[in-house]
Amino acid sequence: METATRTNLVCAGVVLSSVVAATTAGAQDVSFITMQTFEATRSRPQSAAAGDLNGDGALDLIVAGTYGDMAVLLGNGDGTFQRASAFRAGIAPGSIALADFNGDKVMDFALIDASNILVFLGNGDGSFQPAGSFPSGSFTQGIAAGDLDGDGVADLAVTSFSSDRVTIFLGVGDGSFGLGQSFAAGRYPRAVAMADLNGDTLLDLVIVNDGSGVSVLLGRGDGTFEAARSFPAGSHPLDVALGDFNGDGVLDLAVAGGPAGAVLLGNGDGSFQSPRAFFTGCLSGSVAAGDFNGDGRLDVAVACLDEQAAVFLGTGDGDFQPVLHFAAGAMPFVVLAADFNGDRLTDLAVVNRDSFDVSVLLGSRDGPQGARALAATSPYSLAVADLNLDGVLDLAVAGPRYAVSVFLGRPDGTFSPPRNINAGQDPLSIAVGDFNRDGLPDLALANFNACSDTGSVSVLIGRGDGDFNPPVEFDTGGCPTAVAVGDVNEDGLLDLVVADGIGVSVLLGDGRGNFGRARRFPAGTGTSSVALADFNGDGALDLAVTNASSHDVSILLGNGDGSFQLARSFAAGTTPISVSLGDFNGDGIIDLAVASNDVLVLLGNGDGTFQGARNFGVGDRPRSIVVGDFDGDGLLDLAVANNGSIFLSVLLGDGTGGFHQVRNFDVGPFGQSVATGDFNLDGLLDLAVARYPGPIAVVINNTPR
Repeated sequence: METATRTNLVCAGVVLSSVVAATTAGAQDVSFITMQTFEATRSRPQSAAAGDLNGDGALDLIVAGTYGDMAVLLGNGDGTFQRASAFRAGIAPGSIALADFNGDKVMDFALIDASNILVFLGNGDGSFQPAGSFPSGSFTQGIAAGDLDGDGVADLAVTSFSSDRVTIFLGVGDGSFGLGQSFAAGRYPRAVAMADLNGDTLLDLVIVNDGSGVSVLLGRGDGTFEAARSFPAGSHPLDVALGDFNGDGVLDLAVAGGPAGAVLLGNGDGSFQSPRAFFTGCLSGSVAAGDFNGDGRLDVAVACLDEQAAVFLGTGDGDFQPVLHFAAGAMPFVVLAADFNGDRLTDLAVVNRDSFDVSVLLGSRDGPQGARALAATSPYSLAVADLNLDGVLDLAVAGPRYAVSVFLGRPDGTFSPPRNINAGQDPLSIAVGDFNRDGLPDLALANFNACSDTGSVSVLIGRGDGDFNPPVEFDTGGCPTAVAVGDVNEDGLLDLVVADGIGVSVLLGDGRGNFGRARRFPAGTGTSSVALADFNGDGALDLAVTNASSHDVSILLGNGDGSFQLARSFAAGTTPISVSLGDFNGDGIIDLAVASNDVLVLLGNGDGTFQGARNFGVGDRPRSIVVGDFDGDGLLDLAVANNGSIFLSVLLGDGTGGFHQVRNFDVGPFGQSVATGDFNLDGLLDLAVARYPGPIAVVINNTPR
């Protein structure tokens, strides 16, 4: 494709190289590796299970909500699910167990409901008959189903947190159950699972005790059990998954809870070796096992409460590779492992408690397919640059926790654990530039400082290895929310421009990493972001400033000496919060893309004025926009982080200033900032989304070429 011009832009402190196409070839489609999300219950999900509820051979999901809301999501057999079918079940649903309780070859389910067990007999189409009920004891926690007495009828095992016992209810065969018989478990029993642990073909019980490891009760084949044997399993076990993790033909245990999990290798006689710890890097609860990458070795997945799933790919000897984190919804609470799309690879379904939905990550030969998650404390703003000069892009992350997190990139698109560097007071924005002309990237941060009118900019001089010198602060006043970098006085030295709530402050650089006294220029009210470019073709950098309170964008034309003319404003929706720049219609003139109530595009006239805004719908509360050619057609596209939706929106440009194709990719809720770069060196632009209060979702572009 012929290229007309190449224009350097400065937007939120990141220098972008935007290609202006001379032709208007039709946009092709775009694809990113992300999860898929499906709405579930109307209240916070408590538990879930997977099984074929309608007999079509595809796995379905059933989810229990906090206040008696139940949802059935029928699977389509390709990893997607139909719209949830809702019904009521009890007043305080807990754990779920699936089985055929009445022998009609249709899946039923049993549900803990406070001090009762509800049994729902299936109709074979994914719906259920009204529940039967019987008492289960107080503070029941876990439930499992299986044939414990060898009569071909499914029985139930239920744990009681208050009595430290497990109760067995033998099935009658018509969906009802006999009186319970209790057996001592450990202290504070929670989850329970059934399997043959000693090779006698009889089902045994594994019980996770909160505070006292795991208990194993070997079955006698008549619904009774030998005395419990206890095995240590970490400090705070909550859930257990069973599988052969070392390939010796004997079942082992994977236990999760708190910041670490543990694998207990089985001896084949119902006893287990000392736990081998694996660290999740998060507060974990639910655990599942499966072969997520198809290498014949069992892997482990854990639900992390901080919006991610932790995956440990097995090495086949009971150990695991370093943890991989994947973005999920808000507060993942349950993780299920099953083959939802029939490709013989294990997939993950993550039930998210605070977003009332289910995230599905399909398995592949490379592991689960989803956005990689980077743990960061309250990430608010992102910058992309090669901070250690190794030829691979890195991430610098700012957030209102007095620190900057630096993630050094690897050539495969993954990142090393963060280096946390002390910074200013409440840094909300970050930019990269070489402020002391040593050829090394430095950082600038806008410090909100609780909007106490004592705002500042912190400058951290880079050492070239991804580390930085201690911050030096320069006063700006106001309430800084954004910082951008550019040479506004044409002396060849980088300067800083800060949006501070009531205007913009300009700090001229001296080329040694120092900056002069801030000079303020009025804009609109509620200034929230700033970008620099030459809007009128005079060679001097101008400013574009979003004003959330006055609902417009201010253009301040530069005089070339670090000063600016009076602002001229252009309407930009109801809540313009950020702005990015590019030539979207190929006329060689810089245009604006604004995140407001929608995405607004204002085409430039070349004299510093702009045409009326064109609206393009995306998700709820768009917060941040980045410009790039994401589908490889030579035309500029937009990627948008949505604060009120679970997805990242990509708008494909048509070369005329229009964006008529919108593609949404699930990265989880609370999108705050988005940045772009080729993280895995494959020639395609990838995306990183900061979700406030975390984590960061890294989305790899896999658009076919």
